Amino acid sequence: MLRFALLGFLLRQPMTGYDLATAIRSSIHFVWPAQLSQIYRTLSQLEDKGLVVSEVEPQQSRPDRRVYTITDAGREAFDSWQSELVTELDPVRVPFMVRFFFAGSRSPEDTVTQLRIMRDLHVKDHERLAVELPEQIAAATALSGGNELDPLVWDSVRRAGEMMARTWVDWIDETIERLQHATRADPATEE
Repeated sequence: MLRFALLGFLLRQPMTGYDLATAIRSSIHFVWPAQLSQIYRTLSQLEDKGLVVSEVEPQQSRPDRRVYTITDAGREAFDSWQSELVTELDPVRVPFMVRFFFAGSRSPEDTVTQLRIMRDLHVKDHERLAVELPEQIAAATALSGGNELDPLVWDSVRRAGEMMARTWVDWIDETIERLQHATRADPATEE
């Protein structure tokens, strides 16, 4: 998936690995995060397959930059991938939920503490998606030279992330309430 994301960004304009990491961080990171090392490794693979080419740009007072450009073969690969219809749901991996599934063996207080930490993380993520990302999308739109639907589609992806973060907060609030109610109703916890 990362290779197609990189090709998609490179369709807009040539970029360095660092530029691509920044673009991912300010757009699709919440659905497809990537470390800089993964990005460079994938760019190398794309270049080996002839889907991108790179050129070193010398700089005066800074290290040289390697700029990647998509090739015609890269455009064809991206277009082919983009035209495939998605007919199955992708499995969602949420490590926290696996851990939470087994939380019944821990004290309710410990579980509620962990849930509150997760809640805070999702609240911060929601705020970032609701406040920071629209500005970043507007700035990226001004620079990208993409088509006129890009801002709408990009904002729809952002909005999905915002809604997911809100859903997590709602689920955590409900779960904390259920745990606290169960603890109050359990005669074994009363002394």
